[in-house]
Amino acid sequence: MDRISELSNDILQRILSLLSQEDAVRTSVLSKSWRDIWCTRPNLDLSDTNFKHEFLSTVDKTLQRYSDQKICLEKFQLSMSLYYSHSELKSVWFLEKWIRALTNMGVKEFRLSIYSKDSRRRRRRVKLPSVVFEAEFLEDLHVEGFMFDRTTIERNILSNHLKKLHLEKVHIEDRIFQKIISSCPLIETMILKSCKSIEIYPPSLETIRITRGIILFQKGAEFCNLSSLSLREVLISSCSSCRFPKSIEESQLFIDAPNIDSFVYHGFDIPSISFSTTSREWSSTLRFLFRDDPSLWLLKLRKLLESLSRSEISLGISQHYINAEDIFKENHDLVQDIKDENKAAVVVEELKLQGDLSYFLPVSNGLFSICRPRKIGNVSYTDAESVLKNLMQREGGNQDELRQLWLPDLEE
Repeated sequence: MDRISELSNDILQRILSLLSQEDAVRTSVLSKSWRDIWCTRPNLDLSDTNFKHEFLSTVDKTLQRYSDQKICLEKFQLSMSLYYSHSELKSVWFLEKWIRALTNMGVKEFRLSIYSKDSRRRRRRVKLPSVVFEAEFLEDLHVEGFMFDRTTIERNILSNHLKKLHLEKVHIEDRIFQKIISSCPLIETMILKSCKSIEIYPPSLETIRITRGIILFQKGAEFCNLSSLSLREVLISSCSSCRFPKSIEESQLFIDAPNIDSFVYHGFDIPSISFSTTSREWSSTLRFLFRDDPSLWLLKLRKLLESLSRSEISLGISQHYINAEDIFKENHDLVQDIKDENKAAVVVEELKLQGDLSYFLPVSNGLFSICRPRKIGNVSYTDAESVLKNLMQREGGNQDELRQLWLPDLEE
């Protein structure tokens, strides 16, 4: 006799809840007693990639059965595509109906993903039904691909038990976001992926994960309970309109990133940055435009390279017209200072010099005194030798001595 089939329905449903939706459906062929058990398990994961035909009807009948039998649904995941067609209005109508039914089933974890495209592959924004936040017992909400507007919160937000909020590829106004957060005081974990212009300040947060987003932290915000902060990618660009206590070149920046994977900086000015990290393998990419401003330029570059010396550095410098005489003097002084300090140059994996090499001639000696490139990109070996010879003629130094500045580490 099949002893498993003798177990109570509650136990069988719990067993099926550990299986994927596809595997749970397959158990219906085991025996008569198993035929409909999958239809009453406490979690559902429905996707139109699994139900190619009559998806709306399948979901509607499934939820109606749960409602008629008064079955408690703890976790519900729905992923569906919407297209520019008459059927889209029907899909949205069903969506609102399903969400309303779920709020009455005591759902605790809800994941809703919408992919909306027309025949030209253009994404369309779909408004999130306001009934979502009427789920009083909701603890975990994951929303992807929706638009939040004033209609989303036109009713009272009853989800005051919400502890985890995951927003992905959503369009949401800041005031709408603040209204949701202020109405859900128990939120402990917040995950934001591909969201823009969101301001965060809830003090109850314990974990924040941000991926490819533009996020603003409220000035003076305090996260007393925060134990985990994960920033997958942080982008800071076009900061000319931002207000800092000092300009970027005058500021002392400190980055505490224990698990940093990569650091990228593009700009005119060389920042002063120090790092605290335990990462053993990480990369840094620097791109600068060398302008007619020789004051301390190479010294600043040297300090930045030293702070990044534990990473694999890719350094790119684009030329601009420079005052050769000023650079030559600073270049000579820098090389002399380095000799006096007896400091080793920082190893750079790749050095890219973009532009006429004759413009780099004034900084060649100083540049190769502070860094040792393994590879030189965009420059042929012959051109590099030409720069070295011209530098020799200009400064009257020893060619073998100058070669030692950069040739020992050069691989390509």
